[in-house]
Formats: sequence, structure tokens, C-alpha cells
Amino acid sequence: MQEINNYEQIYNLIRNEKDVLKLSESLKLYHPYDIARVFLDLDIDDRKTLYKALSSEELADIFEYLDEADAAAFLKEMDIDSSSSILGEMETDDAADVINEMSDDASLYLNKLDVEDKKNLSYLTTHKDDTAGSIMTTNFLQIESDWDVKEAMKFLVTEANEAEIIDPLFVSKENKLVGIIELKDLIIARSPKKISEIMHENYVFINTTDSIIDASTKINNYDIYALPVLDGQKLVGIITMDDALDVIEDEATDDYEKMAILGEEVTGKHVIIKSLISRLPWLILLLILSLLISNVIGIYEDVIKQVTVLIFFQTLILDMAGNIGTQALAVTIRSLGRHELDTNKRIRKHFLKEFKISLFNSFLLGVLAFLVCFIFLKLRNTPDVDIMAVSFVVSLAMMIALILSGLLGTLMPTLFYKLKIDPAVASGPFITTLNDLISVVVYFNLAMIFLNIIE
Repeated sequence: MQEINNYEQIYNLIRNEKDVLKLSESLKLYHPYDIARVFLDLDIDDRKTLYKALSSEELADIFEYLDEADAAAFLKEMDIDSSSSILGEMETDDAADVINEMSDDASLYLNKLDVEDKKNLSYLTTHKDDTAGSIMTTNFLQIESDWDVKEAMKFLVTEANEAEIIDPLFVSKENKLVGIIELKDLIIARSPKKISEIMHENYVFINTTDSIIDASTKINNYDIYALPVLDGQKLVGIITMDDALDVIEDEATDDYEKMAILGEEVTGKHVIIKSLISRLPWLILLLILSLLISNVIGIYEDVIKQVTVLIFFQTLILDMAGNIGTQALAVTIRSLGRHELDTNKRIRKHFLKEFKISLFNSFLLGVLAFLVCFIFLKLRNTPDVDIMAVSFVVSLAMMIALILSGLLGTLMPTLFYKLKIDPAVASGPFITTLNDLISVVVYFNLAMIFLNIIE
């Protein structure tokens, strides 16, 4: 409830407070995240008032909580000197993301930065998306292995304010990373003692060209706050735990959108027409697949005419097959995302586990389907229908459809993963539609066999 009040208070404050100095003092009471939430709902005049009321450092803190596309658009509302000043105050990884959104105008802003900021940002923007180098920050502290602990402590006190993190500290020798040291170890150490005597030589690292998923996985698996990023043997940046959380959230959102067949998310200022364009092709494709299923059902028109009651249980089989397939799919994609299926042995183990689960579920649900079908037909009092035979067909079709659906939900994303294709694209409505097609064929062919139906 307090969060909602913060939003309303900040929004009303910006809209109604005309005194820039009073507005500046009042906004200092709120967290930059809360102000960033309001930013998108302000008109350009209100935002320009904010630009006057807040310092470059304060605006930088707010912009770090904005989507990079929105941040780039807002920076273009100001003069280049003011925008560049804000970029210079932002964390380098966040500023690099914003610079990448500015495309052709990026050089105009980079040229206004001081030499060190320009060098760091230019370097960060050279890395490909989805690589560790693209999300790292260069704000870290590096000390030399031959320093005395007293010398290192003086350096820490002097430079701590400029770094994103001060624990751990990274140790280099001849411009190569040779170890790390935890802050507590440095604090309790007493001179004379070299950093090389108290540093840890075994450490986890990642290369600039490795994937951001590998980086976030290492941070999670080793429970570390900062992961060093190397270019060769040289330390060029770090990836922090909050960066890893952002990656995990983005991946989860991306997989959700693909499972829902939303297409590529429209970022920045949300435009309805762009969302329609991104989703419509997928919907048309699914429409074509659905028409295919309708045509397949049409093939069995004579079967349905002879035993009309079969149509009552078609939806039951299709829905349950879709549910089982989606469960197997979700578990498989989650395991792939966690790199739990990175060997053939693990894949076989996962496949066997999911097959056993599908087999067990299909048997229980098949038995239950038989009972439901039998009771339903008895209550309807359908003398022209062989109740036992129809119930058996529904039950057997349910079992087979569920087993095949579970196998499909496990195999498809694994196959795509092996082919270096994002497994999430094989999910959601695509697999559901494919399951429907298989279930229809199984159901009506079993009816023809066991009910002695002749087309």
C-alpha cells in the first residue's frame, strides 16, 4: 500500500510543485526506483521540470531503473551536454545499454564524455548481445599482488567511492588476474604482509565471449556476488549478482512470451500497432494449424455420424493431452535453462523420468476417464451405444494420447536445444496444436477399430 502512495505522492508533487528548489528537496525523500515508475506517466513539460530540479547524479540513479530504450528517448529530450553528463554518472554497464539504443547518435554523446568514461563505454559497446562482455561493468577495484596490505587498505579507502563493489577485491600481476581477496581478509591482515600471501588463487571466472546465461549460472551455482570477466587473462570487468538476476528475469520473460507465442516484445514506449504486428503472424500460423486439425476431423465425419456420442469426449482427450504436454515441456525447458541437461546421460535420465511420470499419469487418468465415460453414458440412457466399448475407446485413447503428449513435450525442446535453436520456440500453442492433431487421429482410429465402424 505504501508503494502505491509513493507513486501518487511523487506524481502529484511533480505536477503541482512549481518551485524547483522545493521539488528537488522533496524528491530526495523517495527512492530513485519510485521516481522512475512515475517517469513514464509524465508529459514532456513535467519531465523537463524534473531535469531542472535534479542533478546529473540524481537523474543517473533514476535512469538506471528505466528501460534502456525509454532512457535513450528521454536523454534526447535534453541538450547533449546534459545527457552526456548523466551518462557519465551512470554505471558503465547501464550506460552502455542506453548508448546501444542511440544507434547513429551514440558518437555525439560519447564525444562529450571524459576520456576514461568514453574509453570504457566504447569498449563495452563492442561486445555482442547475449555475451558476458555486454552486461559487465568496469567499476571494480583491482590491486597488485606484491602490494603490502597497508598499501592496499590506503588504496581501498581512496577509491572505494568510485567502485560498484569493494568486496571482493581482484588481484593482478603484470596485468593478469591471479587471485581474489575478500574484504574481511584484508581488514584483519597486518603489515608487513603481501597481498599474494592472503589472496585466493582458485576463483571462478568467465570470458567476455561466453554467454550471459553461463555467467548467471556460475553466479548462482557458486553463490558469489561478483564474477570476474576476462579477455584472455586480463580482467576487464565484473558481472554482479543483480546483473545476473536481470538476465534470469529477462530469460524467464522471453521464454514466457515464446510459450504464449507473443513474438518479440515491443520495448520502449508501448505502441499498440507494433504489438499487433509482432503477434499477428504467429496467430495466423496457429490459425492455419487449427484449420488442418479441422480438416483431419472432417476425414472422420462418417465415424462421428455412426457414433455421435464420440464427439462428447473429444475435448476431454485433447485438453488432457495438452495439459500433460505443457507440464513436460515446462519442466524440460526449465532444466535446459539451468544447464541440467548438458550431457547425453542427463538427457536420457530426464527422458526416462518424464516417460515414467507420463506412463503413470496416463494409466490413472485413463482409468478415471473410463469411469467418467461409463457413468455419463449410463445417466444419458443411450441404448443404441455400446457403453463398455465406447468407454474403453475413450480410456485407451486417453492413455495413448497422454503418453505421446508427454514424450513430445520432452523430446521437442531437447531436439531444438541440440540443434542450437531456442527450445522455447517449440513450446506453448505449437505443441498444444500438434498434440491435438495426434490425439484426434489416435481417438477416431481406435473408435474405428474397436467399435467396428466402417467409413
